[in-house]
Amino acid sequence: MKDWSSIVSQRLSQKRYVHVQGVVQTAHTLALRYGVDEQKAVTAAWLHDIFRELGPSELKRLAQEVDFPLPESDPVTWHGPVAAARLALDFGVTDDEVKEAIAWHTLGHPKMSSVAQVLYVADAIEPLRTYPEVANLRAAATVSLAYAVARVADSSILFLLERHLPIAIQTIEMRNQFWKSIDVTNGKA
Repeated sequence: MKDWSSIVSQRLSQKRYVHVQGVVQTAHTLALRYGVDEQKAVTAAWLHDIFRELGPSELKRLAQEVDFPLPESDPVTWHGPVAAARLALDFGVTDDEVKEAIAWHTLGHPKMSSVAQVLYVADAIEPLRTYPEVANLRAAATVSLAYAVARVADSSILFLLERHLPIAIQTIEMRNQFWKSIDVTNGKA
């Protein structure tokens, strides 16, 4: 396995790097708990924010270099899909589950693999997160992975609603898909 820590630390600010370390730690813990491929989860966690500190114009340029059409979403969410589109070229990573996890870690997707689910939840609950709902989301992550994904989606949607911001349709579809599979009496899928 590559030394992702060195690669990531050279590309990100110290604050963002520390966040990524927390996501890696949390993704590893979740992968172990739920029987998800640890190497894939950890690789996705290391690389999920590799382009997070780039501006929209730089992300557009990087996307154009690989003929990747930018999603019709807020530019703050572009870093995941652009990184996923460039994984093989820039980092030698060709695994589809890692690519999908990185692409969908901000908005989610109704067809997320377990690796993508781990990253989606880990990004929301890593140890440095301090928003009011995070303790409840961390508790949800001990019940089931699907329950944690659904709860994180609900939390994200409420955050956007309270600020009158747009909500991506794929986030809503993912939220609905996951809640359909969960027994609400115990949070188990």
